Amino acid sequence: MRTITAAAVTGALLFALTSCFSGGDENGPAADLTAQGMVDELTELYPLPNGRDNTGSCDTGKDHPNDCRQLITTDPVSVYELKTDEAAEHWAKQMDGVADNTAVQAGRFALVWKAEYPSDQDAVDKMTARAQEVAAGK
Repeated sequence: MRTITAAAVTGALLFALTSCFSGGDENGPAADLTAQGMVDELTELYPLPNGRDNTGSCDTGKDHPNDCRQLITTDPVSVYELKTDEAAEHWAKQMDGVADNTAVQAGRFALVWKAEYPSDQDAVDKMTARAQEVAAGK
């Protein structure tokens, strides 16, 4: 009886831990996180002025797999919320280097740092690391 109980408890713990750290996809702990939520998280580290919702520029309205769910544009960075990690990877690859911008993936989010509003590299590194933590549900 103790062996069965111990196995059940161990299984439940493993399930809970796996659920907590599987984040970034649409079923993980960051599933409810929006692009605006990501911007809010990053603003706690550094100011991101002039935030505006530009979702219409990246959503075809045809439910394409690479359509964004939300796009929040600030002066230094645009945060794209995508449906999947794969879509975010696609967007980051497509936008990295365009007009000297730098794009990174953070789970199902793509962050595009604008060359026209240069940011301190340390700030970019810290916000990128935080975005990856938040996307992973940490």
